Parts: sequence; structure tokens; C-alpha cells
Amino acid sequence: MRRVAVAFLTLCLCVFVADASAQVTLGAKGSLTLASLDASDAEGEDPDFKTRTVFGGGAYLQVGIGAAFALQAEALFTPRGARATDTDATVALSYLDVPALLVFRIPAGDASITPVVYAGPVVSFETDCQLKDSDGESVECGSEGQFRTQSPDVSGAVGGALEVFMDRWTLQLDVRYVHGFVDINDTGGGAAGSVQNRSWSFFLGLGRVLVP
Repeated sequence: MRRVAVAFLTLCLCVFVADASAQVTLGAKGSLTLASLDASDAEGEDPDFKTRTVFGGGAYLQVGIGAAFALQAEALFTPRGARATDTDATVALSYLDVPALLVFRIPAGDASITPVVYAGPVVSFETDCQLKDSDGESVECGSEGQFRTQSPDVSGAVGGALEVFMDRWTLQLDVRYVHGFVDINDTGGGAAGSVQNRSWSFFLGLGRVLVP
């Protein structure tokens, strides 16, 4: 938690330094995430996983850079993982994500609804990992020789959104794809092969303009 707080505050400081006179918006957002795992076993085969549907959320800070660009730092609680296709067992992962996004606003004249696209890196700190069977029984990852993970994960995020401006308030509706680059498998001897996070998320956010 301390590492996440330090990382988020550092991002916020960088955002403020980038343009101290820009519009500043602070807000909260909730998410619906369709999470899965891209995995290959020790023999190079690709196990088939089903998506895990989970809810999360957190806070964001956005600072404008001119009329078209903005920097957005976030701190999000994001469950991930996947379900096995054959047994319905579940790998239940939870992370604290710290994205740093460059936002581009597509020109829309004086309209109160503005389409945006964005991209940037995401650093994710694991907070929990459970292995659950089809009966709902669970054990911690790494116990009794089970699948064990490593943290942090580093991902890339791309997405698009609609920003609805309502005086000093901003409503965000966005969709985001996050592609993990780190092999999170830390099982001894590489017994589980490689495992990487993948997810699609749908966000609803509400922000307050602090500096117009």
C-alpha cells in the first residue's frame, strides 16, 4: 500500500509540474472488468481460460496540457485472474493499479460531450491471490506447492472515452484494454509455464474541476 501511495503521489506531482496553470480535475470511478490470463504450460501448450467478471474502482487526477491534451494519473483497485474452462476452478487475483495516461481530446467544437483516446503504462501491485475450486473452497497462491505469483506487474493500457462537461463537474464513460508484459508466474522450476494478465474494463467516473 505504501508503494502505491508513493507512486501515485509522484505521478500527481509530475502532472502538476507539467503545467501548473492547466485545468485540474479530481474524481472517482468505478469499473466492470472482464479479466483473463494468457498462459502457456511447461510443454508450450496454451491452456484455455474463461474470463472472470469483477468490479473495482478508485480515484483519478487529470491535468490539461493545452486544449487537446491532458495527463491523467489513477489509483485503482482492480481484481483480475481467470476461470479454467474444464473444471471451473478460478485464479482470483487482486491488484492496486497505478496508470499514467496521456489523453488526447478529439476536437468537438463547443459541444459539451468530447470524445477522447488515451494510452500509457500501468504498474500493478498484487494485494491478494487465491486459488478457488468449483465448490468455492480456496487456498492462497503459493501454499502447498500451488501456483505462486510475483509482483509488480507492468502493463500497457489503451482506451477511449466520452467526457461530458457539466459546469464544474465531468462525467467519464470509457473502455480500456490492459495488456500485461510481465510473466507473473513465480512457481518453482517454472512448473506452470508463463502467465500474463489481460483485461477489458468499462469505467464510469465523476470528477470535480478544482482549477478551471
